[in-house]
Amino acid sequence: MENIKPLSIVMLEDEYIDYLKKINDERFTCDTSFIYLGEIPNMPGHCVVAGNWTGRIYSGYHIENFRVATEEEV
Repeated sequence: MENIKPLSIVMLEDEYIDYLKKINDERFTCDTSFIYLGEIPNMPGHCVVAGNWTGRIYSGYHIENFRVATEEEV
């Protein structure tokens, strides 16, 4: 797993997007990129991100479901 630095722009992993579509989960439809706020200290492997455009906070998601956005994606 990649070590993501706080305040990095991140995106959902393609496999996680496919999984969400498969189960008709639309919780991330308003945001395609996020600001990584960090790992939750008492929940190793889980993080908090904020929607880059909406500011909506998403908490408790697995870090491995996110990746750092490339320069072209930002």
